[in-house]
Amino acid sequence: MTSYAHNLTRRITVLALCLITLAACDSEQRRLIDLALDPPKRETIDTSRVGVNNFFVDSQFGGIATQYSDIKNNLGIKHIRVLLAWTNDVQSSPKSAPNFSFYDNILNNIPAGVDVLPVLVHTPDWMSNSSNWVAGNPRLTWVEKWLRPVLNRYKNVPGIVGWEVWNEPDDITLASDSVLGLTDPANYFELLSLSSGVIRATDPSSLIVVAATRAINQEHPLRVNYNQALLELGAVNLVDVWNIHYYGEQYENVIKDNGVKNLLNAIPRPTWITESGQQMPDQQLAYVETAWPFLRREISSIDRIYYYEYASPSPLASNFGLRTNDPGQPVSDLYVYLRDHK
Repeated sequence: MTSYAHNLTRRITVLALCLITLAACDSEQRRLIDLALDPPKRETIDTSRVGVNNFFVDSQFGGIATQYSDIKNNLGIKHIRVLLAWTNDVQSSPKSAPNFSFYDNILNNIPAGVDVLPVLVHTPDWMSNSSNWVAGNPRLTWVEKWLRPVLNRYKNVPGIVGWEVWNEPDDITLASDSVLGLTDPANYFELLSLSSGVIRATDPSSLIVVAATRAINQEHPLRVNYNQALLELGAVNLVDVWNIHYYGEQYENVIKDNGVKNLLNAIPRPTWITESGQQMPDQQLAYVETAWPFLRREISSIDRIYYYEYASPSPLASNFGLRTNDPGQPVSDLYVYLRDHK
């Protein structure tokens, strides 16, 4: 039994008691009962507001130009999220110059009619040595040694819609990233504040996008609480777009009084979902046709939803890709749908 099905079964058992004395149920309990009895159903998605994550690292799916062409011309997708990771390969030492060649190939070849959202993230290993920090501050160092050089290099590139400052700060993906302390919302707020000032001064026409936490609907209320902490610190005043990730179901965590819906509907900014997807190439269409219309209906601020991801060589059971390298299922059902409904 899936965790969602288990949770709903448990809720139905508990909340069914309310049906005996319905007057005793509060408004949240009534909504949860309604959700349990009438869960979200498949609906048509708005393909005009679909984006896709693509990091262009798997050449087996074609070169950069080929992948751009497939996304734009075959799938009709005009919004692409890319990764600009500050790693040892990009800058091996604090005194070496960053190697931008791979990112140059991505950002200098954006097709007309496509906009790209770069997400700036990660730190090289040498950042663990505090003697390499600017003014003794690792977050200021990240801004000055990575974000600022990136902006200076690409600020005039057509097709860049904005800059996303980090990815899932509540989680540590690379051990070297722990030096920034971003699992504490106060430290991410400092990074965002420093970054926002540089972006506004250097590339004022571009949007500033806050980093999404891990899937906001999961491990409730941890992710909602992280977002709430950022709001209380004033993060909404630093950005143009609020940002979430949404995987799985857990629809009940959207409609709770302290859930995702009430949080996002109170933020005076458009919401982008920069990651959302489903494993298994034959289950993607059903997922997005169920989750995405539900989210749009409940959360009026949602604008774009970026599918995760364009292509992946992972085994099918764990593959989120619209394209795979499996000869039996080289493209997913969602790929076919987007291709035929562009």
